[in-house]
Amino acid sequence: MIAARFARLSAVCALLLGAAFAGAAPASATGTAGSCPEGGGVTVVVDFGDLGPQPLVRCAPGTPANGIAALQEAGIDVAGSQKYGLAVACRIDGKPGPDVESCAGMPSATAYWSYWHASAGGTWESSQEGAQTSKPAAGGFEGWAFARPKSANDLPTPPKVAPVRQAATAAPDVSQAGDITFPWGFVIGGVVILLLAGAGVFVASRRRRRGQ
Repeated sequence: MIAARFARLSAVCALLLGAAFAGAAPASATGTAGSCPEGGGVTVVVDFGDLGPQPLVRCAPGTPANGIAALQEAGIDVAGSQKYGLAVACRIDGKPGPDVESCAGMPSATAYWSYWHASAGGTWESSQEGAQTSKPAAGGFEGWAFARPKSANDLPTPPKVAPVRQAATAAPDVSQAGDITFPWGFVIGGVVILLLAGAGVFVASRRRRRGQ
């Protein structure tokens, strides 16, 4: 009877321990906010222009295979046209909406995403090839700017965000930071170990009493 109870207790403790560590699993490493550190990936800048939101700056780790992959690996949604797929970037981070562009075929000549490249600290240059074939430079910057020229002959303007790495920020003060996650997984794991040890002591004590 005691052995059965101990087995059930052990099973419950094991489930609690597994759940604790599952809850403490690290988040996906795909894409981080802000520009990449030196030698730490490709920085992607999205300038929404007159669509409203502030420019988006994120880091794609490593060296993405092409410009579309850089967007995706930076954690930015991109949708292509219904006819040409991702060969034509129609929506980035859900913009523009269907009221501006249907994405049925090629984007409108007067409302589209222009695609740019730059080295860190350099100058934005318009890409001479499509984002599905262009290879991002290691440690470089990829830029997207929503263009709404008055005519098809007007040249688009580059992203307003300069291709410059952001200064490193200091480590957060643990004593004051209110958004640091408490390590519940380790606490629960410690409680489980103590429960298992206590159960073992209890069973051993009962056995000694019966043997007397």
